Amino acid sequence: MKYWYILFFSCVAFAQNDSINLLDEVKLYGNFSAKINAGYQIIKLNDSIINNQQQSLGNLLQNNANLYFKQNGNGMVSSISLRGSGATSTGVYWNGIAINSALNGQTDFNTISANGYNQIEIRKGSGSVLFGSGAIGGAINLSDKIYFTSNKNVKLNLGYGSYNTQNLALKTKWSTSKVYTKIVVNGEASDNDYPFLDSEITNENGAYKKYNLKGVFAYKLNKNNQLQLHSNYSYNDREFSRTLVAPNNSEYKNDDLRLLLNWKNSHLRYNSSFKLAFLKENYKFFLNKETTNFLFGKTNSYIGKYDFNYSVTKNLSLHTGVENKFVNGNGSSIQDKERNDLDIYFLLHQQPIKKWLYNVSLRQGFSSIYKVPLIYAIDSKYNLNSKFALRGNFSTNFRLPTFNDLFWEESGNEDLLPEKSNTSEIGVDYKFKNTSVSVTTFYTKSKNLIQWRPVSSTFWRPINVQNVESYGLEFEFEIHKRIGKHQIKFQTQYAYTISEDKELNKQLIYNPFHKANASLHYNYIDWSLNFNQQYNGEVFTTTSNTKTIDDFWLSNIQIHKTFLKNKLNIGLFANNIFNIKYETVAFRPMPNQNYNIQLTLNY
Repeated sequence: MKYWYILFFSCVAFAQNDSINLLDEVKLYGNFSAKINAGYQIIKLNDSIINNQQQSLGNLLQNNANLYFKQNGNGMVSSISLRGSGATSTGVYWNGIAINSALNGQTDFNTISANGYNQIEIRKGSGSVLFGSGAIGGAINLSDKIYFTSNKNVKLNLGYGSYNTQNLALKTKWSTSKVYTKIVVNGEASDNDYPFLDSEITNENGAYKKYNLKGVFAYKLNKNNQLQLHSNYSYNDREFSRTLVAPNNSEYKNDDLRLLLNWKNSHLRYNSSFKLAFLKENYKFFLNKETTNFLFGKTNSYIGKYDFNYSVTKNLSLHTGVENKFVNGNGSSIQDKERNDLDIYFLLHQQPIKKWLYNVSLRQGFSSIYKVPLIYAIDSKYNLNSKFALRGNFSTNFRLPTFNDLFWEESGNEDLLPEKSNTSEIGVDYKFKNTSVSVTTFYTKSKNLIQWRPVSSTFWRPINVQNVESYGLEFEFEIHKRIGKHQIKFQTQYAYTISEDKELNKQLIYNPFHKANASLHYNYIDWSLNFNQQYNGEVFTTTSNTKTIDDFWLSNIQIHKTFLKNKLNIGLFANNIFNIKYETVAFRPMPNQNYNIQLTLNY
């Protein structure tokens, strides 16, 4: 870990002492804040949306943020494609710490529970300068907000649904002016044996069970300092479902442990955050679940991260950070390997006039394996008037190869170059009273994309070959209205995306041209209803674009009724209410019409 000394001296250099109280307008701005992402689109999902039912992170984002996921069947591996990028090009963060797998660079969104977080932040558009390797399509942050107020709460959720699906979640929160504690325990198990529509086959070998335990503890040392400890452990045991054309008898078990210690320091002119994190991932794959033979892989990641903000004037601030990540890993196909990566970034934020603000940022990385490019970004927002705002950005980005890319036994390629891309974006926002509209266009040109290609009929190897252009249009509309005791809100989102392999002049596989959703929310006293529709356009499943998966409309409905002054909530969830046949991965049907009922107690 030869870069730790740089991290240490960076911390010491900024460890000043200021006894003046923190001003309200000066605070530590996280990398997902609107202030330092002025030229980008930031979507924030709050607690009421996140925790109104037990669900995976993938289902939550698919229903509420118009993101595209492909799933190998219900509850199986779920991966994202954001703005035409691959699963390795969307960064997923946990309280600001990257949690994409060190082995394959992806996040399986069906293994992460969405519940228990206060806020989920989504930034569409390239973000390697602020977030590091991999955030080419965008970034998602799971956030635990801490408030030092006198409060205590216990929430119990019980659910049961189709295919013998059982849910349980318990969340307790207790806080004072100096102490904050939150513990969340949740689990889900299902036989998952739904019938495949228009066939005599059921979803054999599809059972799963998953458990999650998280804790958040914080102590306010004084008016300027606080310590936070975040922890999360998850365990997933999934049989891998059969397809329409072949049975399966495999099983996949994985567990992940995440620990984060965060020291936040706040003063009049400057703020800082020093984080130490440990991430452990471990999996076992049984080709035949009846045997004790398995393949395995595991990694340990040690991360030190320091962020520092300094307010030069009310309208000018400097933001800088340094992060060191050391990873060791091994497995059935990877011998003991390790790598060490160091990143330093700098951002200048200025608002020269009331209507205009901009950010300029740089990042330089260093690696124990290869040279990392210097990247930069500029973004800006201009308020034309009280209703209209124009925003835009330009950035250079990169993605480093993963452990599997570099070290996979006999197939890994240690000569791989980092992926590089340039991205530009322009957007217009309109907000007036109860209506908002956003329109965004974007263009990304990538080179040296890493792709596993066949060398022979049985041997594959990753190489830098693919040059890709992605561009498109995104549209969002929202209107809400209150009439007496009636509240109505309508939201719709649409994305048109072309992601083209320039060598073949073909659309990349599993990237729809069209993706849309619409939601109607209605509330009346202690009743609420939500009707959601999702449209997935046709996708190609072969690089020659000769085979496809049909487009589909998916409709879901939720009905909630509260009792006992909001201490009891009963929710009914009906999914795929029109019982359509659909797939997101070829030959892997998703569930037909299904139901779930959940009871929530608040104390």
